This record gives sequence, structure tokens and C-alpha cells, in this order.
Amino acid sequence: MARTLNLLGIASGSTGIFLGFFFLGEDASLMIRMVALFTVGINGTLAFVRHVIFHKSDAERMGWKTDRPDWMFEVGFANLAFAVATFIALLIKNGETSLAVLTAGFAVYLLQAATLHAYRYFTDEEKSAGRLWRSFLLTILFAGMMLFFAVNALSANN
Repeated sequence: MARTLNLLGIASGSTGIFLGFFFLGEDASLMIRMVALFTVGINGTLAFVRHVIFHKSDAERMGWKTDRPDWMFEVGFANLAFAVATFIALLIKNGETSLAVLTAGFAVYLLQAATLHAYRYFTDEEKSAGRLWRSFLLTILFAGMMLFFAVNALSANN
């Protein structure tokens, strides 16, 4: 189940990035609303479900089996906190600045996770191509694009 939720998160995040580029330069408000909804709100909710409810299969999927999933719960709760704040900001009139800040914050959070995955890749005896490409390089690319849209939205609002 964790694999399916992960794929849904990738699809959601990709949709948000696509819509961000689609509305770039046309409608900054709609751009950041779509980016935040899909890359932070929906993606964060799916990550929460994956890390907390399906923590055993998620740990297995990541190659981090553990008898004490407390750290996975913390990660899941952080994802949910960003998601809930994003859903609230989507309901607020003129909440684009809040959405840009939340998107940037979630991107920084993901950059830190990517750094951890890179560290694990380079220090583990067993090298996983999935950890290098998906968990490190693609996460950095994804977070970088999120930051790009957040900065663009903040620039448009000032």
C-alpha cells in the first residue's frame, strides 16, 4: 500500500509542478494555489497516511525497517501539519503569500530529507539506485521547482 501511496504522491506533485508551469506568467495567484494544493496539501496528506497508517510497508519500501517507528510518525505529522496549513490558506481570501511561504517551507523540508537520503546512499555499504535517483536527485529537483514557484509568487505579490 505504501508503494501505491508513494506513486499517488509523485502523481500529485507532478500535477502541481505541471500546473505551476502552465500558469507561470499568466496568473500568479492561480499558479501558487495549484502548486500548493498538489505539492503540499495533497502530497503532504498522502505522505502522512503512508508514514503513519502504513508505516510498516513504508519502512520496508524505503529499506528502513524498524521496530520503533516513532521517527516515521514524526515525519508523517510534519507532512500533515504542512498539508492542513495549506488547506486553510487555500480558504483564506488573498492567501497567496501564505501559500508561497508554506510551499517554500515544505520545499526546504524536502531538501533536508533529500540530504539525509544522500548521506544514507553514500555511507551505506549497499548502494540503492532508487535512493540515489528517486529519494535524492528527483527530490532535490522537485523541491527546487517548488522554491521557484514560491519565489515567483512572492515576487508577484510585492
